Amino acid sequence: MDDVARSLLRAWWDQVWHAGDLDAVDDLCTDPFVRHTSAGSETISRATYKAKLVASQRLLYRPTTTIDDEVVAGDRIWARSTSEGLNLDTERVTTITWLTVHRVEDGRFAEAWIAALTGVRWDH
Repeated sequence: MDDVARSLLRAWWDQVWHAGDLDAVDDLCTDPFVRHTSAGSETISRATYKAKLVASQRLLYRPTTTIDDEVVAGDRIWARSTSEGLNLDTERVTTITWLTVHRVEDGRFAEAWIAALTGVRWDH
């Protein structure tokens, strides 16, 4: 499970965020997928998730991301990551620190708890 969870996390950043390949969501996430964010919890299809990511990727376009800490425990991977990318709306560089927990089921992310802290750097 450790290798699968770590591989999924790296693929998430490399394929979906760095390369902007939203079709990778089909390989990385279950359908439906459960998201928990500051806006609440929702169970959504992969197609809906990809549509939401389009809007998010305008605010953090093709970032560089480092995984600063990660811990795999059972079917979950906990991570603290730092991204830096261009906000297409403001044309300014944006930094976001992420605190995430992903639950893995059948080799894919099935559920995620996500906290994003804009303008915060905890990578040092």
